[in-house]
Amino acid sequence: MQSRLAGVWWILAASVSFSIMGALVKAAQPAMSSLQVIFWRCVVVVIVAQVMVRRSGAGLRPGSPKLMAARCLGGLTAMFCFFETLGRLPLGTATALQYTSPVFTVVFAGLLLGERVGPRQITLVGLAFAAVLLILRPSFDVGAGPLLVGLTGGLLAGWVYTIVRQLRLTDSPARIVWWFAVTGAVATFPFALADGLPATPREWALALGIGLGATGGQLGMTQAYRVEQASVVGPFSYATVVVSTVAGVLFFGEPLAPSAAVGTALFVLAGALLARGAGR
Repeated sequence: MQSRLAGVWWILAASVSFSIMGALVKAAQPAMSSLQVIFWRCVVVVIVAQVMVRRSGAGLRPGSPKLMAARCLGGLTAMFCFFETLGRLPLGTATALQYTSPVFTVVFAGLLLGERVGPRQITLVGLAFAAVLLILRPSFDVGAGPLLVGLTGGLLAGWVYTIVRQLRLTDSPARIVWWFAVTGAVATFPFALADGLPATPREWALALGIGLGATGGQLGMTQAYRVEQASVVGPFSYATVVVSTVAGVLFFGEPLAPSAAVGTALFVLAGALLARGAGR
């Protein structure tokens, strides 16, 4: 019972960290580009991941270079999509779009890995997509572009998670995190250099906070899955959507339409049930 509570507390801490990261990215968007934000986020994560790799003794050579490259490129593109939507959509909406990834993971697992997708999963996937439509309804006035970018990010993240499920057979979590962070830092460095360094103490603080939020989220999630079964802690990861929605209302003055509130509740329920089934 104690480990179960510990796992839940760790995943809730991770959800808060990821929500803080998203809120800080949104706050930084007027002064910093998405590529600039990604660079500084990755720099902080590289430092922490380097320590993790050394402690694990796993080494840096990937066991499956092709899968690792696909994971890094797909994950980087998904992150860019997410950060772009944070600047153009309400915080809760952008986060919900990113968290469609487990829904796409179920689809990709059936198509690419040959895993059986039963009627229960199909029903939950349909419910999740219906919930997303309810969430998006108040945001259609911004145009289809940001919404499609957000859904693309969720789709790519789902594809990446499917790849990670294969990478777990050849590479340690620390190595996967390190390669992703290094790839992101190297790929975005020229753009970050062209945009220049953060210009004010506030921008430096936001860049550092984004990196620390991402690192805290990764470490909390890793620890949660280490001490408890995925079927227990997985559903609680959807707290990120709820916390982000509340943060958007409190800190950015974003209105919460009734349809969006209902859609968020249905989406969290469907995603949690999907995560619990995938964990088992």
